[in-house]
Amino acid sequence: KKNHIRLIPLPGLRGTIYDRNGLTIADNRLSFDVVIIPQEVENVDTTYNRLSQVLGISRPRIESIVKRDYTAPFAPITIAGDVDKDLAFRLEEKKQQLPGILVLPRTLRWYVYGERTSHLIGYLSLINKEELEKLGDYGYSMSDLVGRSGIERMYDKYLKGEDGGTQLEVDATGRLVKILGSKNQKKGTDISLTVDAKLQAYASDCLEGVKGSVVIMDPRNGEMLAMASSPSFDSNIFVERGRGDEAVDYIRSSSRPMLNRAINGQYPPGSIFKIIISDAALEMKKITEHTTFVCSGKYFLGKAEFDCWKEGGHGPQDLRDAITHSCNIYFYNLGRKLGPDIISAHAQKLGLGKPTGIDIEGESRGLVPSPAWKKTRRNQNWYEGETLNVAIGQGDLLVTPLQMVEVVSVFATGGNAPRPHIIKKIGNADVQVPKPRTISVSKSALGIMKSAMVNVVASDTGTGQRARIEGMTIAAKTGTAQTPDGEPHAWFLGFAPADDPKIAFVVMIEHGGHGGVIAADIAKKILDFAKDNTEIFK
Repeated sequence: KKNHIRLIPLPGLRGTIYDRNGLTIADNRLSFDVVIIPQEVENVDTTYNRLSQVLGISRPRIESIVKRDYTAPFAPITIAGDVDKDLAFRLEEKKQQLPGILVLPRTLRWYVYGERTSHLIGYLSLINKEELEKLGDYGYSMSDLVGRSGIERMYDKYLKGEDGGTQLEVDATGRLVKILGSKNQKKGTDISLTVDAKLQAYASDCLEGVKGSVVIMDPRNGEMLAMASSPSFDSNIFVERGRGDEAVDYIRSSSRPMLNRAINGQYPPGSIFKIIISDAALEMKKITEHTTFVCSGKYFLGKAEFDCWKEGGHGPQDLRDAITHSCNIYFYNLGRKLGPDIISAHAQKLGLGKPTGIDIEGESRGLVPSPAWKKTRRNQNWYEGETLNVAIGQGDLLVTPLQMVEVVSVFATGGNAPRPHIIKKIGNADVQVPKPRTISVSKSALGIMKSAMVNVVASDTGTGQRARIEGMTIAAKTGTAQTPDGEPHAWFLGFAPADDPKIAFVVMIEHGGHGGVIAADIAKKILDFAKDNTEIFK
């Protein structure tokens, strides 16, 4: 029999993804594949039967794989991927008894934190034929894994390695005659994130058992410190062979674990929108901080009745009181003073109704309704009752948690809206981030708002008092957003420390009830953790 040529591919390593402190988030690990070269198998019956026993795969299954995946003579066909290391070594020891069977080392993507970083980092899967037609000229091959979401997708061209391999001449028994040539593999570019991996993991753990999200950002520069969404998925499942059923379960699940609720989830904001209404009213000089309305628990618009959440009412409320207690009646009055067009314009000025421009794909726009929008979209007139609903963050109004962390950053910084971003470095080069938008806002209005938001947590009658932390002044606002069915959504947003903000945060729990309970509790735990276990407050 003649000698023949064997090609041993060596896929390029993807770049490593690090957190802001150099901790590894996504890397590559060594795995072993059992492959067959049909032309080198001397006794098909004996080889297939032995392989079936060792691998625990039926002979018909082996034959089916060989038939399905055959592409060219002497091209290796993978029978079992990512096999146990001990099994790989046993097969390697028996290779003289199993000609045509090889154990090839391969690298697999490894996500260190699994479910805790999946929405941020994303996942990989095999390139499809349509993609290969477009990307073939850029070094992609049919065996390549490509990014499907998150950082892996957005920065695939940087992370992708360059394949290498070895061309061998072997004799009829598969023994090496000589090496004809080789090409070294190249690793893709490493990427460093703004995220703190420890904080990210803890925020994700705090969401266990609920649907919702946590977004934590440095309000001074827009660096994303953590972005967690629940339920989540394990990115490792998509690259490990034999776990396809689990991947399908994720995709089909009614709880939508593949949805990044932090940037894709759109919700009525409820009472967290009251900070926007208050700021607009102060800016437009419709009120002062001392303007008082009496809350009896009910507000009448003609024959229509609008309720406050507190039965019996809050009594006389000035602006600080109304924010501290989240009094609906106060904001019904503000809504009527402002009107829907001013409310809509101010919300959009602060960043609602459009993407923030964060550097991962799939961000939702949200919705800021107005009379013009309703006429265009539905060919219907606007009713004054809708203004009251929007004034307390209800109606057609929709926001994402990410949008709201940008909004609250404006209050934290005194008028700067930084561009939220996740990438800190590509290779050794710092990523250039657009300068923060400077929003024309009244400094005195923001000062009033900040002191009112401090009262939300510090006051014994504040709706956010459960988030209180000794030694830290927190400015915050609770939100309880009514839904068509089930419990209301729970919101808690703010910044800390109030006098020198280093963290802006949003906690959103779907159907979580009152924002001052579960959402405030989670925020407190996360701020406590950040204070004791990270460098963020130092």
